This record gives sequence, C-alpha cells and structure tokens, in this order.
Amino acid sequence: MLTELTIENIAVIEKTSICFGAGFNCLTGETGAGKSIIIDAVNCVTGEKTSRELIRSGEKSASVTAVFTCLTENTRSLLSENEIDPGDGELIVFRRIYADGKNSCRVNDRPVSVAFLKSLGDTLINIHGQSDSRNLLDSDKHFEYIDMFAQNSALLAEYRKDFDSLNDIRREIRRLSADESKKLKELDMLDFQIAELQGANLREGEKDELTSRRDAVVNAGKTAAALNAASAALDGDEETPGASDLVAEAAVQIEKAAEYIPALARFPEQLREMGYILDEASSEIVAQIDANSYSEDEINQIEERLDKLYKLSIKYGSTEREMIEYLDEARRRKNEIETADERLEELNGLFDIAAAKAKQSAKKLSHARRDAAKRFAEGVREELTGLDMPNALFEVADELGALDENGVDNMCFLFSANRGEKPKPLTKTASGGELSRVMLAIKNVLSGRDGVATLIFDEIDTGISGRAAGRVAEKLYGVSQRAQVICVTHLAQIASFADHHYLIEKAAKDERTFTSVTKLDEEGRATELARIGSGTNLGALQLENARDMLRRAEEFKAASSAPGTE
Repeated sequence: MLTELTIENIAVIEKTSICFGAGFNCLTGETGAGKSIIIDAVNCVTGEKTSRELIRSGEKSASVTAVFTCLTENTRSLLSENEIDPGDGELIVFRRIYADGKNSCRVNDRPVSVAFLKSLGDTLINIHGQSDSRNLLDSDKHFEYIDMFAQNSALLAEYRKDFDSLNDIRREIRRLSADESKKLKELDMLDFQIAELQGANLREGEKDELTSRRDAVVNAGKTAAALNAASAALDGDEETPGASDLVAEAAVQIEKAAEYIPALARFPEQLREMGYILDEASSEIVAQIDANSYSEDEINQIEERLDKLYKLSIKYGSTEREMIEYLDEARRRKNEIETADERLEELNGLFDIAAAKAKQSAKKLSHARRDAAKRFAEGVREELTGLDMPNALFEVADELGALDENGVDNMCFLFSANRGEKPKPLTKTASGGELSRVMLAIKNVLSGRDGVATLIFDEIDTGISGRAAGRVAEKLYGVSQRAQVICVTHLAQIASFADHHYLIEKAAKDERTFTSVTKLDEEGRATELARIGSGTNLGALQLENARDMLRRAEEFKAASSAPGTE
C-alpha cells in the first residue's frame, strides 16, 4: 500500500508530500492544476520511462520518494531474490532524474537499476488509465486478461519453453538446409581459411615475444655499448683498475688500520661482501653481452613473421587466441556441413517430438483459457449490470490458429450495450463511456488476482455522467475494500465516495507556477464537490446538494459494510 509520496521539482510541483490512506483516495482539481503530474510521479518512481522534460524549469534534477507498507508476497519474494531487506515491512523507493538523462535509484537505501525499479513497481501498483482502454481496443492483448484471470502464468511459461525449443530446432534445420551451391562455396572458403591458419602454426603470446625481441635487436648497439661500459667500470683494464679490484684493495688496507682502530673492524668483511656482489654483476653483464648477439638477417625474419601475424589478425582476430578460436570454429563448421545430411535426419526426428510437445502444451493452455473465458465473461456481465448497463452482453470469442509465442488462441472480446444487438468486437461497438465501464468491470473481475495492493485509476470516468457515474463510484468503492484505490476524477459522484479526498491547486507567485496538494476536511469536500458540479457559481443550494451527496455516499458505504452484504 502506498502511504506517502514526496515529489520535488516535477513540472509545476516544487515540493509536496501526500499521505495516502487505506481504502478509497480521490484527487480532484481544476483542469491543468497538476493531477496528471501526480500520476507521472508515481510512474517515475515505479520505473516507467520518464522524460527529462518532466524536470521543473530551471532545475538540474527532480526526485520522487514513495513509501509502501503492507507488502504483498510478490513484493517480498522479489526483494528476497535481490537480497534487499524489507526491514519492518516499510519499503522506501527513491528515484532522481537529471537533466542530462541520468538516473539514480534506491530501494531502502540500496542502489538499484531502473529495470529493477520497473519489476518492483509491477508488484506494488497497477495504474489504470486511458492506455488500458487502448489495450482493450487491441484484440491481440485480450488473451492476457484471460491468462491473468485464470492465473495461467505457469502453463504459459511451460508452453513458451516448449515453443522456444521447437523454434531452435526449426532455425537449425533451415540453416543446414541451404542449397548445395552455397554449401560448396562455403566449404571452399573454409578449406582456404583452415589451410592458411594451420600453416601459420599459431601460438599464444608469440606476437608479444617477437615484438620484445625486435625492440632488443633494434637497440642492440645501445645495449652493447652500455653493457661494455659497465663491464669496464667493474673489471677495469690493463691501465686502470676496476671497481671490484678497488673494493678488494680497500678491504685489505682497512683491515690493517683496524689493528689500531677497533671501530673499523666490521668494514673489511662488508667490503668483501660488496666485492662478491660486484663480481656476480660482472659475470651476468658478460653473459648478457654474449646473449645479445644476433645474426644479420634476424631482424628481417622477425619483421616478416610479425607482418604475417598482422595480416592474419585483420581477417581472423586481433590476438592469437582469437585466431585459434576462429580456426576451431572453421573446423567445426566444415564438419557440420560435411555431416549435414545425418544431422538433418536427426533434427527432423527431434522436430516431430518437439512439435508434438508444444502442441500438447498449447492444448493444455487453450483448455484452461476457454474454461476461464466463460467464467470471465459471466463476471464482466455481472459487473456491467452493476454499472447501470443491465442489457449489456459480453463474450469472449476464441478461434484456434497456428502456434505462436502466445499459444494457438486468437481471443477477441465481443460487446453489445443494447438489448437485441448481437455482440460485436469491442473495438467497433463501444463508446468512450461504455469502454470506461467495461474497463472498470474487467478490473473488478481481476481484482486480487495480480497480487498488487494499490490500484490507481486515472480519469477512468471519461464519457460517464449521471446515474452511471454513481454506479462507477459504488464499484470503485467496492474495489477499495479489497485493495487501496487512488482515483483521479472530474466527477463529484465519484469523489463523494472517497475515504480520503485531496485537492490539487495551481497558483502563480513571482512569475512562477506552483502546485499544492491539500487533504480536505468535511466542509472542504462539500465545497469542492459543489465546485465540480456547478463551477465557480457556488451558492447555498449547491453546497447543500454537495453535503447531501456526501451523506448518501456514507449511507451506501455503511450499508455495504453491514453483516451479510458485499
């Protein structure tokens, strides 16, 4: 359940907090006051795609924080899977959007992605608005309502797994069934590539070794000069003693002096140790002088080999590892083509088995859908009767088609609002007001089956007025007894049923526009209902009518909660 929503710098809202309650919450206000911004904020914090244009003019970022309590099992399960602690059952969801398009999202102070926020939001809130009515006009989506009603997720997942396996086999059969001329051309190309790569005798790390050796050879003159100078410094020559001899001589002389100066006694041994180190360094330098000799054409051989590896890398991969993997894949592909007939025979057998399994899964799913469709249609018809459409007919047509990712059912909702009229596809018969009531009827039938604790209805009253509006209000209140309902409405009949009523107002100050949200008391509600019903021309009669509307709503709510009523 959404208990608190804090919005900062979203459109004309500088900063506001709304504390929602359980039951039926209503948002009303003048057109353009910012009611839709509240819905935009909820969409933002539940991971929906959000435009940077939503950020208040002159600001660098905007943020929304939502607090949820009474978490459902679906929400707790998702949090557990992602190692997020729900704490004492309070969930704090935060999202900040920046002008450069970046996002910062946190759940209970744990950084998360926008994608995770979307998955989490799907377990927390369902928003029903004009887009839902558009979905009703798309018959390709009608099976989704039936699957939700029948709770077919496991059957659908099983079928899609079988269907994907069938498609994998189908794709491999098509790939192996290429015409013979293409196969022969590909074999010629593979033979050439395999011969070229095999002939290169590739070895991992060779290019780096050759590059290092080339650098050493190119700089061999400088290296040799430096090594020879170092050797001369250590070993000396016929005329000049080297460092090794001088250190040895110093040790002898200090040893003599130490007979009279005891403080010098430790130095002769240290100097001899130093001499051993100098001798070892001298030997290694001489060895390196010998090791760094090279033949005249070695540099040419290195350059030729590096050039060959470079040309191969352009065609087969930047590293020796990638080129070796390319060779392995070429050998595998050649073997696949040469054994394609045997593999095709095997695949055809596997295809028949997979097709039979997918058809069986589709049949199970279809039976479940058709059984559920009858009960679903009955439920919707009953709800429509309660929405002041006693003569409405609602049916689910189901034609079997070819296997696709959704099964074999082509489902379509049929509707007629008038007695004697044959039901026709909903897309061709329902007016705006009728479509809104069908949508509400369906949501009422589905209520409680999606595991979501909060339902938001965004102007679901489109095209509705009079007695029908009163029936819609009663239905929305009924839904609010099973889940938290937040409703944006322009109708006084609906707002009169609210347990919590919020007024959205817009005002200008210092050449800036600000939107505020106020929770109304009983007198404030009467004034707002009178405004909705009569506009700005408010008088005692309009206020008394509004108070009467509130009294009648309370009487209905009291009667519906009495023992033995639903």
